[in-house]
Amino acid sequence: MNDRSGHEEPVVVMITPRQDAVRWAAAYAHRRGSSLRVLHVSPRVPSLVEELRASFPGLPIEHRLVAEAIGDALVDESEHAHAIVVADSGELVFEGESVVTALSALARCPVISVPPGAVWHDSAAPVIVGAHHLERTPQKLEFAFAEADRLGTGVRLVRCTTPRRATDDLDEVLGALVERYPDVPVHSEVLGASASSALAWHSHFGSMVVLGSRRGGPVRGALSRSISRAVLRHGSSPVVVIGRHARRTSPVVTELGSARS
Repeated sequence: MNDRSGHEEPVVVMITPRQDAVRWAAAYAHRRGSSLRVLHVSPRVPSLVEELRASFPGLPIEHRLVAEAIGDALVDESEHAHAIVVADSGELVFEGESVVTALSALARCPVISVPPGAVWHDSAAPVIVGAHHLERTPQKLEFAFAEADRLGTGVRLVRCTTPRRATDDLDEVLGALVERYPDVPVHSEVLGASASSALAWHSHFGSMVVLGSRRGGPVRGALSRSISRAVLRHGSSPVVVIGRHARRTSPVVTELGSARS
């Protein structure tokens, strides 16, 4: 995604005692050709910033001292960020939610949870995305294809349903994205397993897993949260959560909607 001035939007990360998340964010930004914005609460410039500049020559890195509440700062940054990266083990820390789930409910961009010890591998592992419900799948697919294209990898689509429940709308969105990103290989699987177990298992073979937050009543919301928690706790790849306020990453779905009207 680009900002209004035409410059690439930064990957934003907050320095915490878990420095592996910051290092992963730097490698991710470097791989996709973005800049990196490091937030910190110490008045002194963290030594980690200089370490990252030495490790990733050519990666534009800026740092910002945060004076307000960290959560507020991250939500503000999400207005013009490509993604917010957080260190999150999946533990419930705020009103029954994980850090990434709580932040993604307000963020205007995707939020990426990096598990402990995660490192970026340049093995071009695919972007994993689940398609167990149609409601928010198009936006997840948009992000997955755009990221795979930038990262030079493919998309693995996991449909946690039966073939007879596949919808024409989802196939139409998928077809439009395949046409838009012809260099992105796509592998699709239809599994009878639960969405949480299937995505957690596939996360061991991907560069990231893309999830969405569910709109709707308490039952649907609880289902979405249970899937997120399972993947955060049992998966091994960073998890991308796209909240309901996140901006679109591709115009494909908008174009399809306009063509129908």
